[in-house]
Amino acid sequence: MSTKIDATERLLNLVIALLGTRRGYSKSHIRNNINGYASDAAGDDEKAQVSFERMFERDKKILLELGIPLKQSEVAGNDAQEQVLYRIRPEDYRVPEIRLDESAMTLLAIAANLWAGASLGAPAQSALRKIAARTGTGWYEDDTTSQSRIRTAEPAFEALWDALRNHHPVTFDYRKSATAQATPRTVQPWGLGSKYGQWYLAAYDLEKNAERNFRLSRITSEVLVHGKERFEPPANFQIGTVLSRLGTGTELSAHIGVPEGSAHWLRTEAMGQAAALQTSQTRAPEAQAADDGLDDLLWSREGWEVLTTTYRSPELMADDVAAMGAQAFVVAPAELKDAVAGRLHRAAAAAEQEPQTLNWSKPMAPANSRKPDSRERLVRLLSMVPYLVTNPGVEESEVMAEFGISAKQWEKDRDTLSLTGLPGYFPGDLMDVSTESGQVFIRDAETLASPLRLTQEEACSVLIGLQALSTIPAPGRARALEQAIASLTAVAGKDAWLADAVGLHLVSGKEMDNVAALQNIIQQGRACSITYLVRHRDEVSERIVEPLRLFSLDATWYLRAWCRKVEGLRSFRVDRIQEMSDAGTQAHVPATSVDWQPGGSIYSPGSGDQQVQLIADSTTARRLAPAYNAQLFDLGGGMVGLQLLVGDTSTLAPLMARLGGHARVAGPEPVRQQVAAWLSESATSYDADGETVRAIPSVGR
Repeated sequence: MSTKIDATERLLNLVIALLGTRRGYSKSHIRNNINGYASDAAGDDEKAQVSFERMFERDKKILLELGIPLKQSEVAGNDAQEQVLYRIRPEDYRVPEIRLDESAMTLLAIAANLWAGASLGAPAQSALRKIAARTGTGWYEDDTTSQSRIRTAEPAFEALWDALRNHHPVTFDYRKSATAQATPRTVQPWGLGSKYGQWYLAAYDLEKNAERNFRLSRITSEVLVHGKERFEPPANFQIGTVLSRLGTGTELSAHIGVPEGSAHWLRTEAMGQAAALQTSQTRAPEAQAADDGLDDLLWSREGWEVLTTTYRSPELMADDVAAMGAQAFVVAPAELKDAVAGRLHRAAAAAEQEPQTLNWSKPMAPANSRKPDSRERLVRLLSMVPYLVTNPGVEESEVMAEFGISAKQWEKDRDTLSLTGLPGYFPGDLMDVSTESGQVFIRDAETLASPLRLTQEEACSVLIGLQALSTIPAPGRARALEQAIASLTAVAGKDAWLADAVGLHLVSGKEMDNVAALQNIIQQGRACSITYLVRHRDEVSERIVEPLRLFSLDATWYLRAWCRKVEGLRSFRVDRIQEMSDAGTQAHVPATSVDWQPGGSIYSPGSGDQQVQLIADSTTARRLAPAYNAQLFDLGGGMVGLQLLVGDTSTLAPLMARLGGHARVAGPEPVRQQVAAWLSESATSYDADGETVRAIPSVGR
């Protein structure tokens, strides 16, 4: 037999052979009888033997990493090649029996689909597929009216995820919130959590000798994993405890000047009444005490007022205020004013760079993309066999969609399956995969008919999703959720600790009431009248909508509804719905809403959208690309280009302000100039130090 066969085919033959023997096979039997190991060289050839030993040890390691344990038993004899027998016990290989009713199975589908489009999407879907086949309950879709999606677009996520799973220390450059400089940190990862739409790492800082939390968006370098080092995380660590503490720090107060009648989002957050600024000499005592250095300047702005609001995260607050540009001015505290001014000045400086002639002809691979290897394909094939057994006659197009493969890949997988089987490899030993009128059938696949046990990633991705669902209001599903969590915890076994180390907060307290109310409206088929804030235009509008679905991306919730004002489907951010009241029964339910699903980006391109180009550092570009469906280009010199469609170019300047110089608009030239002018005016509004009276910015901007 020839050894020149696909590595995946060899591994698949090995799994089938060792599953199909009760006694076990020796090394010499494996070498001489299993396709892929038999050598053209003579059996006593020393070089061929060394090559086989190396290959077999590598394959054993791969199977072990995939959760397929090889059982070894010793037998009497003088031949070292015959003294150890290898086999795979079916009970160690397959998913244990799981008893789930339809409600619990549906919740599993919701939990698995939560990761759709994220780096854990494939393991979660594989887990769902295996469990559905093992339970015999069929296949369940996430067809509920409330759906959630979590993105893992942070460039540091995958390296930290792998280090967390395997208990390896890591080193990365990290920028603290109050500085622009990054410093190297070496830490032991204890947990990962998502809250407020941000991913956080809980870790032990080896230099500080203390537990610290790190926001992944502030990691400015590649993550170096110390693969040869291991540590033991603390027993009973719970990422949920860490996440519950985020956002509960000292409450800070800010005084922010804005034109009268503007800054509607800030007014919803403001505490107490706004204090109107007059041009007369009569001033309120509280206004006089706000900030001695800026008092005279603010009083020169006719038609402005000061809003008082509270916040806990200085960085997030600075982002929000910077995005208002010249239409907001921080009076106090000085730390917040400096943070906002710093963002605006850095963004303005980046925007003022002279246009360059750049080469946009070198596309980059999507963020976090990995080249598939033989083990990934082996996992797919081991999962594909029970799927085909459970779904006889499934359409070829469904198989390709289910496993995310092209027609060319499906053809290769189908041929590989048809060439593998029990040693002997005669027609009755090989699996038979055939297609009839586009439908797929598989025969002689009894050895692999039971799905492979869940990997650590598979079990915990779904378990993490189930635990996150417990925070979303949904009457009547508590029992099914409890059943599903208990079953998955049992299946995960010793790996269940990872579900305690990774956590998701899908809904915040202030959105909870609106989410629950909208779920009830959808279930009853009612329309509602809403007062809605369109933030990028700083306007409040009245709408009558017919709610159809709720969905979230990270921690931001959206309502998908038919809007009677525009006579079309629209998405509304739930946290921007200020008031809501009943508006009777729904009059129009478009058929297209039934199949609509949220994706990795909330942005849906329109026919009138304009293509723009941005330039950013690598880390920022890889974070932005998934959210804006942007294509990446290698521009050289450490610069990365983003090409994306924008419906309203006025949203670009606030985005650049938030990014604080980490990105700039490259074109088209009119858009670049528009953004540069906006940022320049915004930065200039913070230039005066109390000696120079600046021009009052236009309220109508």
